[in-house]
Amino acid sequence: MTAADHSFDQTDASQVQAKAQAEALSDRLIMACEAVVRCRSTSFRNSFGLTEIHYRLLAQVRSYGPITLGDLARNLSRDCGQISRMVKMLTTRGLIARPAKPAPRPLAIRLTPMGQTICDAMAKIAQDSEQAIGALLPEEDKVQAALAVERLYCAARTVLEEEHFEPA
Repeated sequence: MTAADHSFDQTDASQVQAKAQAEALSDRLIMACEAVVRCRSTSFRNSFGLTEIHYRLLAQVRSYGPITLGDLARNLSRDCGQISRMVKMLTTRGLIARPAKPAPRPLAIRLTPMGQTICDAMAKIAQDSEQAIGALLPEEDKVQAALAVERLYCAARTVLEEEHFEPA
């Protein structure tokens, strides 16, 4: 399958509108995000034996470290147990350093030099993947998509923070 098989032009707008009415926007966004993630996740796995969520965790520690497990869980929208297990694995692999015991609570973790190197290499893979995808899109579409994603993200965070979401 080629890029042309997945291309979009204005003649497809009515098909997109029909899909939008048939499928929830959130479902289409999730499918799009999963496709973008698949573009880089194979490289992450083959090169480093790590997954997308491991990369996101390492990137959070790189950006905000030293950082607590609770802050990581909140930033990554995961539960603390899941974050703790990932941090334990990444610590065993020498990518993350925890304070020596006895350590003050809450624990604040940081990247090791090897963790920094691997995180940087994974960031390059992510950037190259994004550039390859972006090369297939007109500039106007990229700008509109960035604005729409930011607005959707902010709206969803507002709903979550204000606890307006009540299941039917």
